[in-house]
Amino acid sequence: MIHMPRRSVTRFFVPLIDVLLLLFCIFLLMPIANEEQLDQQRQTVGELQDTVETLEKDLRRRTRELADVEALRADADELQRLRDEVEKLRKSALKSLQERTAFHILDVDGKTGELSFYDPTLPNPSVRVKDEKTAQELIEKHRQKSAGRDLYYYFLYPRPKGGFPTLRQERLFQTWFKNVDHSLKEGA
Repeated sequence: MIHMPRRSVTRFFVPLIDVLLLLFCIFLLMPIANEEQLDQQRQTVGELQDTVETLEKDLRRRTRELADVEALRADADELQRLRDEVEKLRKSALKSLQERTAFHILDVDGKTGELSFYDPTLPNPSVRVKDEKTAQELIEKHRQKSAGRDLYYYFLYPRPKGGFPTLRQERLFQTWFKNVDHSLKEGA
């Protein structure tokens, strides 16, 4: 025999439908809540964008300032180098001519036009400069004795000016002493 169920199936579905209806209403209200969050996010993004633009401007300004400082530093280094050079020149200007220069006199014989150098340290103090090799040896000897000072050779002509030295001899002397300072006129 078939019996009728004691409970109706619809009694179970009605609460279930209420729950489903409630969930559907929540689903319909979700975009409204999302819009508020979206507005907040837009506002936050706008503020962050303003901050980023401000930081970018500051970065560009500081980069220019840094480039200016680097240029000033380079100028300051150059200025210090120039000051050191000026100080060095002042100190060298204070040195006397005798401290800076080794001065030597070469005698020109009035009768023959030959050069000679007086060296009191040698047994025969009058040294004849006959050719370029002798002149170079004399220059090298004086360089070693002068220890870094500038060499200067003064050509002492005979008192009553005669026919010597000839123009050819003067040019020859200029070629012998071309690497050091001397008193012979250029182009003579």
